[in-house]
Amino acid sequence: MKNIIIAVFGLIVLLGATGGGLFFMGMLDEPLGLNEYAEAEGENGAGAASGEGSDAEQVAEALFVQFEPISAPVIANGRVEYQVLLTLSLQVSDIGAKNDVNAVLPRLRDAMHTELFTTPILRDETTGAIDLADLKKRVLSLTRNMIDNDGIEDVLILKILRMGG
Repeated sequence: MKNIIIAVFGLIVLLGATGGGLFFMGMLDEPLGLNEYAEAEGENGAGAASGEGSDAEQVAEALFVQFEPISAPVIANGRVEYQVLLTLSLQVSDIGAKNDVNAVLPRLRDAMHTELFTTPILRDETTGAIDLADLKKRVLSLTRNMIDNDGIEDVLILKILRMGG
């Protein structure tokens, strides 16, 4: 009898933990009707996607495509000083632009590696600072040339990790 009680109690704990995990991951939103409230809230703030509304509302509507980390050399005084690991994200205007980027993501990643290794990242010799404006401009230009969609808005540099040197 004691074994049956322990087994039933263990099953109840397991089911409760599974349900709690699914709830917190958002996988129960649709079956429980929790996203109906979010949709009703979205109808009230529908002006954000059309360029109306506050900056916070427009940022909430922004779409991003995040790249896997990309390594690149940093050049100073005509030689490689060290390598950096860049985590980049593209801000796109709509789902069509996001789909266009995702469709060519491996080719785009290869093109970025080629660009960053043939024309490396520059570093100011006096301050040691990486020229982020040049890096963003080059990646944005490369992406816009590769994707025939005007929906590529910006390149965000999320993280730079210095390796070696």
